[in-house]
Amino acid sequence: MPRTRKKGDVEQPSTPAWMVTYGDMMTLLMVFFVLIVSFSTVEIIRFRAAMGSFQGAIMPWQPKIAGKAVMEPVTVDIMEKDRDRNQAIEELQQMIEDAELTEQVEVYEVGGGVRIVFSDPVLFDEGKDDLKPEVFPVMRRLVSVALKANTGEILIEGHTDDTPIHTSRFPSNWELSAARALKVLKFLQAAGFPPQRLVAVGYGEYRPRVPMPKTATTEQKAVNRRVEVFLKLNKAGDEVISQPGYHGGETGWED
Repeated sequence: MPRTRKKGDVEQPSTPAWMVTYGDMMTLLMVFFVLIVSFSTVEIIRFRAAMGSFQGAIMPWQPKIAGKAVMEPVTVDIMEKDRDRNQAIEELQQMIEDAELTEQVEVYEVGGGVRIVFSDPVLFDEGKDDLKPEVFPVMRRLVSVALKANTGEILIEGHTDDTPIHTSRFPSNWELSAARALKVLKFLQAAGFPPQRLVAVGYGEYRPRVPMPKTATTEQKAVNRRVEVFLKLNKAGDEVISQPGYHGGETGWED
């Protein structure tokens, strides 16, 4: 039968008093260290943001192009077509070095292909869209590389700086950038690259390589006056689609 509690009996605690105090202390310590870790994470983020601003302040004209420059031999894959592609890219880089154009023509290995940046004034004089004859050998080598490297489409992008232009031929930078891209396209076509895989666009001054302040000089703005050629490289073994009427992408179609 259950024990009857008598008046005056002292109730015994279910757990020792020191254990309750110990548990409270452990809980407070855990919360304390969680807060420390949280504050440390915030400080790291702020530190990285501050360092980014600092680097931008001391190097305002540093180009910002995604991808790695192909200054070293491209890694050779086990597929034969990849070997041909890598060899073709190396040949193009060597051609640029032989022509002493390494400071004006840059080759970058980016996702899905190779981006070639022709900086001002290697292709055109300021305000004009006539290709310079001294760059013809490099452009012909570019076509040779594109044909050898299992290239899909070639996208030619014309870019200008933000200096306004208003002539009878070029009412704005839109027309100038588009005309330059189209001149490169026509040269590549005449050199033998299939025209159905050529695309030309003009971005004017609206996609600068490096944002410029209003006080920037013409020499500083030169980094934004350029033509970029993107070679979309198919994977080894892929068939190059070149039928007339192909629109591209996953929903490509044919006539």
